[in-house]
Order: sequence, then C-alpha cells, then structure tokens
Amino acid sequence: MKKLILLNPEFNIAKTKYDTSLSVGLLCLGSYLYKKGVPVKIIDCARQEKWEKVFEEEIKDAAYLGFSVMTTQIPSALRIAWWVKNFFPRVKLIWGGPHATFFPQETLESNLVDFVILNEGEGTMWELLDSLEASYNPDFSKIDGLGWKKDGQIFINEKKELLPMREIPLPNWELMPSEVLERLEIVPTHTSRGCPHRCAFCINAITKNRWRMRESGKVLEDIAIIKSKPCFAGKKLRFWDENFFVDMVRVKEIVEGMIKNDLIIPWETTVRADYFSRPELTDDLLEAMKQSGCYLLSFGAESGSPKILKKIDKDITRQEIIESAKKCLRHGIIPQYSFMVGLPGETAKDIRQTISLIDELVALDPKVQILGPQAFRPYPGSKLYEECLEAGWKSPEGLKEWARAVENELNYLTPFNFPWVKDPGLVDSLEAYARFGAVGFKNALGSTVTSSKLLKAAFIAVCKLRWKTRFFKWPIEYKLAKKYIAGGGVSQS
Repeated sequence: MKKLILLNPEFNIAKTKYDTSLSVGLLCLGSYLYKKGVPVKIIDCARQEKWEKVFEEEIKDAAYLGFSVMTTQIPSALRIAWWVKNFFPRVKLIWGGPHATFFPQETLESNLVDFVILNEGEGTMWELLDSLEASYNPDFSKIDGLGWKKDGQIFINEKKELLPMREIPLPNWELMPSEVLERLEIVPTHTSRGCPHRCAFCINAITKNRWRMRESGKVLEDIAIIKSKPCFAGKKLRFWDENFFVDMVRVKEIVEGMIKNDLIIPWETTVRADYFSRPELTDDLLEAMKQSGCYLLSFGAESGSPKILKKIDKDITRQEIIESAKKCLRHGIIPQYSFMVGLPGETAKDIRQTISLIDELVALDPKVQILGPQAFRPYPGSKLYEECLEAGWKSPEGLKEWARAVENELNYLTPFNFPWVKDPGLVDSLEAYARFGAVGFKNALGSTVTSSKLLKAAFIAVCKLRWKTRFFKWPIEYKLAKKYIAGGGVSQS
C-alpha cells in the first residue's frame, strides 16, 4: 500500500483556538486507515509551525493526498492542491469534510480535485485506496459515498451506510504530530457519533447522521490510554460527541467506571436542555458526574424566541434552558450555552428575546458561559436553506468563488450577503457584544483574544454600554476590532 498524507489546511484567519486543539476527524480517519494497513502521515497546517517543510519532504513519496476541508479552509486547500498538481501530478487529490459533502458536484468541477468523499470518510476512503492499489482500471461506481470523474463527466455515487462505532478503532495518538499534542488544552475523543434529534439547521439532521455509540468498556479503555500519556498530564478531556447523553444507562456506566477504576479526570461534553427534564438524569447521576470530573456541560440553546425554537425544530423551551442551568449550578457544573441569530423569518423582537435570555442566564451565576450569538449558516439540504434561496440568496458557485466569499471573514459567510437579514450589522457584531458586554468585566477581560489589557478594557467598556442600552447601531469599534483580527493584529479563540 502506497503512502497517504491526510492534511488539515490552514484557516482563512489565524486563531489561537486552532493552536490548542486538533482535527478529530483526521485523527479518527487516520486511525481507521492505519489499522487497515495504510501508511498514514497527518499534517496539520493550522497548528504545525513548519508544516511546509514537513509537507515538501513527505509528498515526494506519497501517492495520495486527502484534504479535510471546511469552507473557511478552501483558500489554503486550493493553494496546496495547485502546487501538488503542478509539481507532483501523479498524486491523487482526495477532498472530504463538510464543504465537499455539501457541494460535491462543484467541488469535483475543479481540476484540483480528483475524488470527493461524502459524509464520514473511513469506509469510503478505504475502499477507494484499496481499489486504486488493486487495479489499473478500478470501477469507482461500486464505491458508495464517492464522487469521481471520468472522461470529463462527474459521478456522485449513492450515500454510504454509516459504520457502527465498534468498527472504528480508538484514536491512535502516535499518528498526530507531537507538537500538536503538546499544545493541546483539552484532549478530544469520541464516545459516539451523530444525533437522534431533528434540529433544522444542524449538519447531522441534514446528512441523516444517526446516533451510534461506543460501548462503555471501550470508552473507559480510551480514557485509561489518555491518562497514561505524559503529554496529556494535567489536561482536561472533552467527549467530542454531538450528544453524549442519548443513552443514560451508558452514561451511568461510564461515570461509575471512571470513579471505580481511578480514571477521574476533568471532563466536559454536550447535552440537550430537555434531557434535564427526564427522570433518568437524576441528582445522584449529576453528583456522580461531578465526582468523576465533569466540570462543564455545553448546551445548544440557539434562541430565546419560542417562535424561532419551533421554526428550527429544536424541541426545547425557554424554561427548560433556564432550569438546566439551575440544575447544573446546584451540582457545581458550569453550564455553557450557544446561540445563533440571523435566521430567515427572525424579527427584531426575536433577537431581543435571545438577548434577554442571555441576561437571564448570566444573572443566575457569573460562571454561566455564553457562546455567540453566531450568525446562522445555511447548509444545503435543509428546509431553512430552501427558504434562504426563496428570499433571493445565491450561494457562491465553485471553489474559487467560495474562496473569495470567505476571505477575511471570521465565520462561514457574512450576513451582509443574506437578503433576509434586516440588520446585518447587528447580526455580524452581536457575538462580540455578548462576549464582552453580557458577562462580568473580569470574565470579559479573561477572554482569549490576545491584545493589550488597555485596548481590551476599552473595548469591553463600550460593549457593556451597548449591551446595557441595547444600542447596537453604527458598530464602528467592532469593525475596527474585526479588521485588526483579520489583519493579524489580534488572535482569538
């Protein structure tokens, strides 16, 4: 089997967050393929300081180059793919990740792409590599989950059946560059994939990524391996699941196993607010979770507007969000809530309700954490996406147009291009005003945005005034700060 390089391209804007995390998807894919006998080399352009030198050496004897590409990574991926096509034309360029999954046709239209892997990559990538190795004229039509080209024609095969978690090995940490592991702040690992819920904006609902779990015994084995590694000493753990709490019996087994087997480690994960209304999530279980090391639970609150929560099929209520925070705080667990704004049909009243819910949560305890409100991101395949098209929005066409669209943008796309958004300046800036204005001054000052304390304090003071008065027009200071970040003067996580 010839060598495969798995590459995580740079993002369009540098952030310290990238330096202190890693690409979980590439690690899982690499671990699966390595176990199958594929020589795998992972290169992380977003986190390795001298990745160019490493890449130039490794590409010389590689046969395949796999890209994991989010939309904001397209500019970097195109530059690297162009260089490889021109200097190492024998290397097959395989694109995967969210953007290729949502836009396989236009991704394959680029002459810098040979194959596209849709959705989860393990099974499809292995079948593709095995076919390329076994035959000079492989039949790609039999590989589910693959996009490919022949004689100028593009073919998108049927979706591949999702692998059960028992077929996905535990992470092989030796595949990840040591400098990436050493800089980790929180060690990520999967105990499950997918989600059984129907949130209309979510990638999992659109791709029908059903929930699959790793058995509790394998999860405990994974934790034991992580705890044994010197490079992870003293670091926290994140169960990088879309929904950790689907099976409460399994949660109880993991938590009790951590306590019984001396695997206690500070850990965090995701949960839904309505789960706190379930009889299985008892005070005893929450207390055991705290004892095992749970210090933070992350919730997708999304909106404070009952109308918007119903529109996006969130299936939670404003009151359930409040009660989940109270219950976490009673057990000494930090609740963290993410929000979004800028959805089709959202009004100024809906946004005010989101702002008021944020205030209500923060008033419970200064420990409550708020993420966002981030601008809504339209993904193809959802009813919200169709609503965006009906409003007159046109998605960028082709990789080059996407590269231009995300240039100097902190997020997926700018709301200034969304015709349904009545106040794009507010939608664009509200995350910053919430981050620095809704919370206490000390918490805001401790933000990971890297800048002088004087500049940060001045910006916080303006944000707090805006948040208190609800006056968000003419966000001049935000535009200056955003330009400074995009220009490299500031980094943030």
